[in-house]
Amino acid sequence: MSTQTTSSDEPTTPLIKKPPLRRPTYQRRRSSFEASTYNSAGQSTGYLKIPKDGTDTLPGLSTFELVCLTICMAGVQFTWTVELSYGTPYLLSLDLSKELTASVWLAGPLSGLIVQPLIGAFSDKCTSRFGKRRPYIVVAGFLTCVSMLGVAYAKDIGYYLSRNQQENEHLYSIIVAVSSFYFLDFTLNAVQAICRALILDIPPLWQQDEANAWSARMSNLAMVIGYFVGAVDLVKYMPWLGNSQMKLFCLLSIFVFCFTLLVTCYSTHEKMSDRDQLDNQTPWYHTLIYIWKALRHLPRPIQTLCNTQFFAWMGWFPFLFYSTQWVSDLYFATQSSDRKNHGNWADGSRMGSLALLCYSVVSVIAGFMIPALSNKFSSVKCMSLTNIYTTSHLISAACLLSTWFIRSVTGAIVVLSIMGVSWAIVLWVPFSLVGEYVSYDDENRQRQQQQQQRLEYGSSSSGSQLETGQQDGDDFDAGLILGVHNMYIVFPQFAVAVISALIFAADDALEPPTHVDSPTSSVALVLTFGGMMALVAAALSRYIIRVE
Repeated sequence: MSTQTTSSDEPTTPLIKKPPLRRPTYQRRRSSFEASTYNSAGQSTGYLKIPKDGTDTLPGLSTFELVCLTICMAGVQFTWTVELSYGTPYLLSLDLSKELTASVWLAGPLSGLIVQPLIGAFSDKCTSRFGKRRPYIVVAGFLTCVSMLGVAYAKDIGYYLSRNQQENEHLYSIIVAVSSFYFLDFTLNAVQAICRALILDIPPLWQQDEANAWSARMSNLAMVIGYFVGAVDLVKYMPWLGNSQMKLFCLLSIFVFCFTLLVTCYSTHEKMSDRDQLDNQTPWYHTLIYIWKALRHLPRPIQTLCNTQFFAWMGWFPFLFYSTQWVSDLYFATQSSDRKNHGNWADGSRMGSLALLCYSVVSVIAGFMIPALSNKFSSVKCMSLTNIYTTSHLISAACLLSTWFIRSVTGAIVVLSIMGVSWAIVLWVPFSLVGEYVSYDDENRQRQQQQQQRLEYGSSSSGSQLETGQQDGDDFDAGLILGVHNMYIVFPQFAVAVISALIFAADDALEPPTHVDSPTSSVALVLTFGGMMALVAAALSRYIIRVE
């Protein structure tokens, strides 16, 4: 089942031979979340990956423009890398208990669940002269930098706050660090949501695949650089910037983050929203109603994609949470008894970091090669986006299920490296499919309005068209659709946290502590569960409805 649009459907009258660059404002339905034109690609191109010859399709962005547009995702991912690679050790270094440290990481799914849909919906109706997205990027980016400074200087701030109460210095440091991490998660999720919406807004219809491929490349490249920089002794080479690894890493992250956002905001030119087309008198709670309505009545192409994403991330979160621990367990399980008792546990951590670095490098290479091959062989059915997406789930399932049988560190590193191929695809294909639908919906409304304008020969028809638009239902714009899509990624994180705890508890209850030296640990059970969820995602991906 798919929605077909062909050039034969276009009227031939000169009145609509070349569509306007934006939808006629006097014909559009009033809505609190009306978006300005997302794409200015004239007539529908049938979702080819290359533009048709002719003058009906406006030129897309150059490679340099795509890089400038998507480089913001590199800054976002680099900042995430700081938190993910150093967050837990840093909190533990403040003598925070493991239980409280685990509660800090609830900030991630909570912020994704709350912030991304809200920030997407509010930016959809922004009428600033600077554009819909850029004002939110600047404000959220500034708050993110403040959060990073709070994380970096938590001990110093704690010392300053307790200058008259030295016994409370440690407590204040923990409060500042935990508060900063929570604030960082919320603000960084906001920046990420707006940057992704901006990437959907700017490129024309036929260039959505390429734009999202560049977004994935930027994220993967920043992840590799982040892991590499984190492994370098920064204090040794830049002692003048700070006296701890965390301080220097945070300061470098702020520089990279601000530079990438500046490039994107300066080089991107957004269309201004029409103030008179936005109902500014709508109560603030209408946004929450609108999000609830979107959750219940998502368009079928988006709903089928979200269903697949839910189970796909049920497989990814066990990998993201426990893959390095699995490698470390294998490392010590395969050592001699003397080395188990007297070895340095940092050796196992370095093995896990090595596996993640290999995984990141593979994801970067795959992020460049797979979209290029898909574009080059677009006429080959097996290279369609949905088929590539299904293949990524099958690869993930095979790798995660194999963790039950792997007994060597080398084998574990190979498995994690192969997962980099799937990671490159999961950062690319879903957002390309969302971009296709948003662009299709935008241009479909353009075409319908032009046809109605031709039939009525320019007569006063705004009232009848308003009724038609209202009968069609609500239009869910790019920011809100991405926010709801992200909620289907966040929900599995809660589910995996609970299921993993149950698996660990069941394993401890069924097996006595004497099995700790076994290379098949309870972590492998969690990863195997992720493999089964990836198989479900692969099956559901065959039912994704793609507009064509």
